[in-house]
Amino acid sequence: MPLVDCLSSNHNEALIRAEALAAYPDEAVWLITDHGCRQVANVADAPRSTFAIAKRDMAAAAAQGLRAIVHSHPDYPDCPSEADMRGQIASGVPWGIVATDGNTTTPIRWWGDGDRPELVGRGFVHGVTDCYALIRDYYAIELGVDLPEFPRSWEWWLKGQDLYRQGFEQAGFRVIEADEAMPGDMWFAQLRSDVPNHGGVLVENGLCLHHPSGRQPVDPTRLSRRDPAARWLPYITHWLRHTSRD
Repeated sequence: MPLVDCLSSNHNEALIRAEALAAYPDEAVWLITDHGCRQVANVADAPRSTFAIAKRDMAAAAAQGLRAIVHSHPDYPDCPSEADMRGQIASGVPWGIVATDGNTTTPIRWWGDGDRPELVGRGFVHGVTDCYALIRDYYAIELGVDLPEFPRSWEWWLKGQDLYRQGFEQAGFRVIEADEAMPGDMWFAQLRSDVPNHGGVLVENGLCLHHPSGRQPVDPTRLSRRDPAARWLPYITHWLRHTSRD
């Protein structure tokens, strides 16, 4: 079901946003189950920068049919951190984020393998609709291939991570020569970085599909798009093919 349907009229988004404001500057957390939406205590040692849920609360939610987890981000954008991405994968349910500066809140930002937005024209949200998310969605929609998620920090390439090179074999890809590339193959590019930090997919008519990064982790003006592939050739370091296409 669509992620937004995790909130019915009884799970009023306005109430969650009001409670996020009331909890500021601490992070707040809500568990959504088949029985409703309930704010639970944040038992983290550092509640201003992270959250933790008591085992009894998680057990009760699981018994009631856990549907989703929502938490707030005080003074941080409405996009997942690496820890958030790991937590969402481990929980197996969609997560939502409400960002707040103590005065206003954002709408709930959902993620976690729900509805996939259009491949072209989506805004940039780190960890939700970024360059790797676009690759994952392309392979799922166009080729019926499910690629694994890789939890990542904003600007991970500046923080010692090498997402693309370390993950492509696990994701089922092998390196090919540039002259072998055909529509549906993936590429990595290196932009002002010590490691490949951007990726896309070669599509028809000499075009590539990719999502340029924003200067901030959430930038609705940075849209996914199709560009002439030749424009990216000077920056491409790897061409790769998924083994399901061999």
